[in-house]
Amino acid sequence: MKKGILLPVVVAILAAFVYAMIVSSAEKKLNASKNIKQVFVPVRDIKEREVIKRDYIKPVPVPAAYLQKDAFTYTTDADFKAIENAVARIQIPKGNQISKYAVTSLSPEAGLSSKIPVQMRGFIINVPMSTATMIKPDDNIDVLVTLEAVMKSGARQRVTFTLLQNVKVLGVGSNLGQGLDAKSADAMQNKEEDAAAYSDSSALSLALSPRDAQYLALAQAEGDISVILRSHGDVTNYLMEVATFDKLFQ
Repeated sequence: MKKGILLPVVVAILAAFVYAMIVSSAEKKLNASKNIKQVFVPVRDIKEREVIKRDYIKPVPVPAAYLQKDAFTYTTDADFKAIENAVARIQIPKGNQISKYAVTSLSPEAGLSSKIPVQMRGFIINVPMSTATMIKPDDNIDVLVTLEAVMKSGARQRVTFTLLQNVKVLGVGSNLGQGLDAKSADAMQNKEEDAAAYSDSSALSLALSPRDAQYLALAQAEGDISVILRSHGDVTNYLMEVATFDKLFQ
């Protein structure tokens, strides 16, 4: 074959090869765009250490080729449970895919502050283990104080009064109300049982206003604290008289 004919043939072969690569790449991209995945993204910026609520996130479609590593994917509504009530390790901007690295479970390691409502304070008291086992995170309680008071007659007498009503429980021991799978729940229960073997009390974390926190701290220093569990939905503040032995035997 003459040199003048060989060169165009080589060029044509190279051109065909390049064209085939371009077509193949385009086909791969097209196929990838057809393979759509649903991923979770925030509907607003999620702050670092913020507890993620269901209405903070939504599933959106993305091509599989653009799926981030370890991103939470959506198939059914049950997949919301994987993120709901988790805590953001870092700030997650609106619209970004949420990866497993970016969140952690709601636990003492994540910090109690994640659960404290704005303008409230987290107050921790110790209660008998028998009491703690009957109370769960997000229950409501009343706080009672028993102390020695000077009566009008001048006599000193033990009295009990209701100091706080309708107080939200943030956590009981290391249980902050996080959604745990069966394995994690068993591990936490075993940990709590081991701790109970060395102590007859457990920590109760309460959400209080700064004012109520001051009064509870004062009452705790002066008397004995008791808590009573309220019915769900009962948010009424009742007018309670001070309980004394004089009134008890009248």
